[in-house]
Amino acid sequence: MKKTGLLATSVLICACSSTLEEWVTINGISVTGEGANDVSTQCQNAILAKVERENIDATPQEWAEAMDVCMLSNGLVRKDDLYEYTPILVEATARRINSDVPVMVDDVTRLDLVENDRRTLRFYHTILDDLVEDINLEQFNHVVPKIVAKNSCSVRPTAVLLENDVVFRYFYFDAEGAKISDFDVDISDCEP
Repeated sequence: MKKTGLLATSVLICACSSTLEEWVTINGISVTGEGANDVSTQCQNAILAKVERENIDATPQEWAEAMDVCMLSNGLVRKDDLYEYTPILVEATARRINSDVPVMVDDVTRLDLVENDRRTLRFYHTILDDLVEDINLEQFNHVVPKIVAKNSCSVRPTAVLLENDVVFRYFYFDAEGAKISDFDVDISDCEP
């Protein structure tokens, strides 16, 4: 009886708390109802198994929260909650990128580190073949921010972060570690 009641409760909560069309991937792409339903079913089964295994008496609110966490761990989030979850996505983005650094982003530029703070991602780059005194800073500051903004705005996962008030802060250093420049990219830098 308890198992059936829990399953019915979980299905009822999932059905009442949101429609499957309200889910998007964490990079803002809409999910088909079938795709969201598959993940939802997996989450319901996992939560039910945990409740039974640990003999948990979960409230409807706890079930709903567990479903949201499970859906998020599978890369899905409610459209209306994407803004709220953005700091978590920023942290996850920094961790994911940092697992691959240092990495060359072009022939002469290396990404060394990404830091995060709520709605800010800080990217630290090294220009490997130049010293700051050999760089035309006016030209660098005129050209590089525009290129970086265009690239940031045109890739869907980064555009979604920008649309949710994330600021990308870029720092560039020369081959000896001297600062060349820094600048921000935010949603205002994206063309409509």
